[in-house]
Amino acid sequence: MVEKGIRVFKDNEELQVGQKIGGNLLQALDNTQIYIPIFSKGFVSSVWCLREVAHMVDCTLKSDGKKEILPIFFDVKPVDVKLITELYSNVLSEYEKKYGPAEVTLWKAALREVATRAGWERKGEEYGELIKLIVREVLLKLKVKSRDLPYHLVEVDDQKDIEKLLDVDFDGIRFVIIHGTGGIGKSTLAKVIFNRFLPKFNYSSFLEVVQHQDLLEVQKKLLSDTLGLTSADGIHDTHDGIHRIRNGLSDKKVLVVVDNVDEKRQLESLAGSCDWFGSGSRIMVTVRDIRVVLNDDKQMRPGNYLAHSVNEMSLYRAIQLFSKHAFRSDTPPENCYDFSKEVVLSIGRLPLTLEVVGSLFAGMNRPKWDKTLDDLKQGPPNNVRESLMISINKLNTIEKAIFLDIACFCIGEDNTYVDYMWRSSNHSPRSAIDVLLLMSLIKIDGHNCFWMHDEVRDLGRYIVKEENFEDAGKRRWMWIDENTLDILRSDEEKGAVRALSLGISHDLTSKEIAYLPKLRFLGGQGLNFVGDFKNVRPNLRWLSWHDCSWEFSATNLYLENLVVLDLSGSNITYDWGGWRQIKELPDSIGEIESLVKLDLRLLKIFVLPDSIGRLKNLKHLFLSDCKNMLQLPESIGELESLVKLDLESSGISVLPYSIGKLKNLNHLLLSYCKNMLLLPESIGELESLVKLDLESSGISVLPYSIGKLKNLNRLLLSNCKNMLQLLESIGELESLLPESIEELESLVELDLNYSGISVLPYSIGKFKNLNRLFLSNCKNILQLPESIGELESLVELNLSCSGIFVLPDSIGALKNLNRLLLSRCKNLHKLPDSIGKLESMVELDLTFSGISVLPNSIGKLKNLKTFI
Repeated sequence: MVEKGIRVFKDNEELQVGQKIGGNLLQALDNTQIYIPIFSKGFVSSVWCLREVAHMVDCTLKSDGKKEILPIFFDVKPVDVKLITELYSNVLSEYEKKYGPAEVTLWKAALREVATRAGWERKGEEYGELIKLIVREVLLKLKVKSRDLPYHLVEVDDQKDIEKLLDVDFDGIRFVIIHGTGGIGKSTLAKVIFNRFLPKFNYSSFLEVVQHQDLLEVQKKLLSDTLGLTSADGIHDTHDGIHRIRNGLSDKKVLVVVDNVDEKRQLESLAGSCDWFGSGSRIMVTVRDIRVVLNDDKQMRPGNYLAHSVNEMSLYRAIQLFSKHAFRSDTPPENCYDFSKEVVLSIGRLPLTLEVVGSLFAGMNRPKWDKTLDDLKQGPPNNVRESLMISINKLNTIEKAIFLDIACFCIGEDNTYVDYMWRSSNHSPRSAIDVLLLMSLIKIDGHNCFWMHDEVRDLGRYIVKEENFEDAGKRRWMWIDENTLDILRSDEEKGAVRALSLGISHDLTSKEIAYLPKLRFLGGQGLNFVGDFKNVRPNLRWLSWHDCSWEFSATNLYLENLVVLDLSGSNITYDWGGWRQIKELPDSIGEIESLVKLDLRLLKIFVLPDSIGRLKNLKHLFLSDCKNMLQLPESIGELESLVKLDLESSGISVLPYSIGKLKNLNHLLLSYCKNMLLLPESIGELESLVKLDLESSGISVLPYSIGKLKNLNRLLLSNCKNMLQLLESIGELESLLPESIEELESLVELDLNYSGISVLPYSIGKFKNLNRLFLSNCKNILQLPESIGELESLVELNLSCSGIFVLPDSIGALKNLNRLLLSRCKNLHKLPDSIGKLESMVELDLTFSGISVLPNSIGKLKNLKTFI
């Protein structure tokens, strides 16, 4: 479990049998989420074990479902632990004389309670297999599944109504259908309730925006969330998925949200009926149109299908939400309350409308308020689209064009690449994107990708359709499915189309491309190019071509204007016929001079051609999980614009010396490159490098030149088992910069967790901006240099499970340190008296360390909140 990153507490031989529970162990038990008592034949011979189990049960019952017990029955049966047999019961009867009936009765009750919990019985399995099962289950239960909620959240009465319908303490199975118009807050409600009841369920999954995802992939996510990553292996179609879900979850108590369903087949493929799930399961479904979940007679299904229609917000709550966006406060300023009320009464009380319109006023001068309010009053009351159009009509030409491009093509795409795409079309998008963000028409999520509320997205696509209702070929964006394939095949020029998305498998011909002269975006998993493109020069900027086929028959296909080429996950190799035809790999790659992003993740290619160096505008190169690629060509150093090189989990064993020429490279990702043992000395020439990630790589030593990386702020070396020592040169990460050391930028995070490091250089004290130093599970680290006290910015020092046996007195000089983690430092028997000088200390963790006596100065830690 420790190797998997799970924080584990266990009692050990230094705790005396029969000792009262207290101190560190009591704190550990109180803070634990999962308890795993191991019942053996001699378990009850230890009074200590009995007291522990009693405390586990007490903690679990008081936790409101947030804690759970997973027992292991090791050569005993649950009936033994239930005291039905004599194995445990005879010993407990003897204890009554020594410890009294009251305490023994408590132990008996705890044993019977634990024996009812689902756990593991060893029935002849190999120990290794049993351990794998246990660790997998614990990882699954500890997986963070709670959903992110809007920052400006306002409570609504619907939540209590839905919770009553769910009645999570009832043993039966219930489906709760949450329905209402777009923008009314169905998905947000489902997230709030999902987060609230998540601890009460051992198995859970939130299936987001189902209507726009591949059903097979959603089925796999449901299985992966509930039964583990391998549970979806071997599923080839939705029929397989249905069978696997029904068989795997029919005896499990699950909490599942199926969000944004708009077709019956979606629900039928994910949560077809009650007998798919075990007793106590709860399934929440959000829909706009409740007819989607009605049976063939247009009636609600059996009694355990319950529906809730989401209500409009109360006027008070609506004004509160409007105020959060318009004035960034819970209530309007005193002189703006009446105006706020008038706006809310004009636009209705849907959360989405309040958010967008509120954001509109936040960015507007006060003199324009009245005119905007008059515009809002012109639309029919409570009409979401009319209200949203007020905001959209405020956009200038470029802002509106970019808004429509995002709505039609770019949701879920990295905003950086989209930025390049628009720049290549002579747009200046940054200020436009900022405007759209401020007006709440778009959002950028934690992965730096565009996100848009489905109502706003649908409105954007409606505006595009409005350009020409009769002929989809005269719109800026065209979606091709079985119903619109004839339009693509027609002999008519489609001069307005800028973006084409293929929702079906289709072979694009030169003729079809010729009739799309302004096509810029092209995406689809089932597309292919066929025929001779000699007289056709597609002006594509963005080609997103996932899972493309190994077979390629097109000729003379020149795509020299591409900005983004995404071939990730495709079943192609170095010999693929398409490389030369699209002027990409191998040797003609350099002809796509405009390329900014090249994504070749998961490909089976062995090498990159030397001609890659001619891509002078390439900024992002993705080669992660290219297991067959062992090295890069020297010409990689000619990529003068490259800012990110991702080689994670690739087969790379050596970097070319020329990599030092990449003066603009700021992210070099080499984590899990097991073959990577050394870095070239030229690495020190990467003057713009900000992040160097070598986690779990085979790296054994850092080159001396690393001290020249004057802009490096994150150096990640965790789980580098071969790493034995840091060179003194690492201290030069700041000292080689000009001017005084206090003014220099420097390392902010140094992660050496689980590494083989044995010595920290004295020069580490030069890291004046270092705020996080991680050394947990560094068994070879026995002491820290005195210079550690010079890390004036250090906020967190993690030495848990390390071999440290003494802390230097200089540690008291760390005035900004607020977290000092020393759990399981068995060799550490005392703290220096200077510990009392750590005036900013908030958390001190000594759990299961060798410390038996605390210095008197500990009482000076006035800000200490967590002490275990």
